[in-house]
Amino acid sequence: MGQKQQFTVIIGVLGIIFAIVAAYSDMDLLLKFIFGVIGSGVFLWAALTFYFTNKLRVDFDEEYSFPKNYLAQITRLELLSEENTVIRAFDLYNKTGLVIGKDYGENQVDINLADTDYSTLIDIHSAVLNYAKGNWYVEDLGGKNGISVQKKKDGRKYRISSGEPCKLEYGDIIIIGMSRLRIC
Repeated sequence: MGQKQQFTVIIGVLGIIFAIVAAYSDMDLLLKFIFGVIGSGVFLWAALTFYFTNKLRVDFDEEYSFPKNYLAQITRLELLSEENTVIRAFDLYNKTGLVIGKDYGENQVDINLADTDYSTLIDIHSAVLNYAKGNWYVEDLGGKNGISVQKKKDGRKYRISSGEPCKLEYGDIIIIGMSRLRIC
């Protein structure tokens, strides 16, 4: 029980005590009535506050609960070396769509892989990352070398069909040509 809940319970108990003391005291009838109403009102307020605060919190938790692994939410994309060290990181926070490829002339991309070791295997527009309904998806834009996703949960690589979005999970690795981008 939190501090606010404990405070509400204490106020409710004080309201009951106030009403009982008023009922059994030697005050005149009008004062007994006034103190009894005040004590009962304080108790009723505390009881309703306690009930609805807990009810709303439970309803909120059930309807809008965090994912089991809420600390592992996807916020960045990491370009990995062959030794699995991070070469460069790209921030995904507050973004909804990013094009992966190579900057070339007037064609600009959000995640530029032009200076990577395997840039010759990457198209100008190789893939797009989209955020929809709380999840990130990668989609192959029909490049010559295609795109694969290595799923963290089983370690297997899955080739993505062009134009078919693939849902990404924390720790999955997107493979474009031979460049590897870990979603984390």
